Amino acid sequence: SLAVNVAMELVARGAALLGRPGVRVDAEIVECHHRHKEDAPSGTALKFGSLVEGALGGGGVAHGREGRPGARPAGEIGYHAVRAGDNPGEHTILFGLDGESLAVNVRATSRDCYARGALAAAAFLVGRPAGLYSMADVLGLG
Repeated sequence: SLAVNVAMELVARGAALLGRPGVRVDAEIVECHHRHKEDAPSGTALKFGSLVEGALGGGGVAHGREGRPGARPAGEIGYHAVRAGDNPGEHTILFGLDGESLAVNVRATSRDCYARGALAAAAFLVGRPAGLYSMADVLGLG
């Protein structure tokens, strides 16, 4: 997905810009997929979490909030997985600060976007030497 890869760039950059000394940033990742998806959280959600952790540092993870009384620990990354209907994929990464928040949302409305991303990657590779490339290369982000 081209949009997911752009969202990853935005999330990494946003986390780096927000994560300043003395600034408390809480991160929550909410992802929705179809009822048949077997992994939770999704690999994409985990990648978003890894990007956030890389920029803000690690403070552990929480999968949901049930049974967790008390204040939220600093630095913790929260994951929430929703499985319903035929949703091909949706991710919201929420950065909460005192007095404001920032959310990045990316949503697939059909699986066609995944095929278009693969075709864009294939077109990018035409005429290039053998090597290791990523979607960041395809999108000109690297």
